Amino acid sequence: MALKPVGGKYEGVWINELKNGDISYYINYRDENGKPVKVQVGKKTATSDFTTRDAYAKLIDIKYKLQHDQAPTIKNGRVAKVKLDTLWEEFLIYAKGNKKSWVEDLQNYNKHIRPVFGNKSVKQLKPLDFENFKQKLFEQGLEAQTVKHQLVLVRTIVNYAIKHELIKNFTNPLCKVKMPEIDNNRQGYLTKEQAKKILEILKLTHIPTYHLTVLLLFTGARFSEITGAASQKNKQKKGIPLKWSDVNFNNGTIFFKKTKRGNERHIAINEILLETLQDLYKNKINDNVISNSAGGIVLRMPKYFMEAVEIVIPGNKERETRHKITTHSLRHTHASWLAEAGLDLFQIKDQLGHRRIEMTMRYAHLIPNKRHKVTKSLKL
Repeated sequence: MALKPVGGKYEGVWINELKNGDISYYINYRDENGKPVKVQVGKKTATSDFTTRDAYAKLIDIKYKLQHDQAPTIKNGRVAKVKLDTLWEEFLIYAKGNKKSWVEDLQNYNKHIRPVFGNKSVKQLKPLDFENFKQKLFEQGLEAQTVKHQLVLVRTIVNYAIKHELIKNFTNPLCKVKMPEIDNNRQGYLTKEQAKKILEILKLTHIPTYHLTVLLLFTGARFSEITGAASQKNKQKKGIPLKWSDVNFNNGTIFFKKTKRGNERHIAINEILLETLQDLYKNKINDNVISNSAGGIVLRMPKYFMEAVEIVIPGNKERETRHKITTHSLRHTHASWLAEAGLDLFQIKDQLGHRRIEMTMRYAHLIPNKRHKVTKSLKL
């Protein structure tokens, strides 16, 4: 038997050309004990179109199983299909050690992805499969952001597998799938009457939440800028908490430092904000203006806020995302009130710490428009 190595990108594959024109394919590798193994994996005949690429795929499959303490198997000259569930299990090990959101990934995979793709061979998945998957999720009533989460998770799993050579000679089909467009421009904001009622409820039910709501509502600051909690967009990156050294009672201003998301600025302290700051200062635990009872960072808005919102605006939690009142709506409310009071866009931009004027343009329609008034007054 005269075996010849194929070489090149098919290193480890050997062939034996038989007299009748058939070709036998062999692969060689080292087993779990480091012992060299050479085994026939297939044959090209008049009735079989087995190829060098098939032989190499079997070699990769065996090496993968050996690396993961699995017994390699060659069955009827066929390569065992790598299922998405297999790649997911490998990715989950990585996620548990590197992603704070791994529990959310696990829930999404089990609920939405596993039932559709878990048992399928990864290399047989096509972009159209995911376009159809995307459409079905929308038909189930899921919001664009949730649908995008599922697609991104599958894309990440497959990219992880490709990077670590769990699968080879494969292009991620998600690269050709258009992600849902997300409209993050929230339109819901509180009227002054609604805000007043919410604060009255919080003052009776939970003073710490009342103080935090006042700070957010009357500074227009991001939650992360007040508490130091991680932002929603980047949960790995903590914010910078507001310090008492940033509060100037003498000139009546609060200073917010420059961050990657926003510019530095000074915010004037109004009467209700001053009252809250004075109460907080009397009972301060450390140099953070807002902290929990143990002196640590407040990671999320206490439940009392949304409970108060639901009392004032029944059915709020069932609203479409753009119109729902949330913690971030307090910042949006602050900006909307400034616009309604006639502040121009550049001043609102400075107040919110926006880095680009395009981010502030969403409030343009709320600014009293003198142009229309002048136009209506034109006479001959």
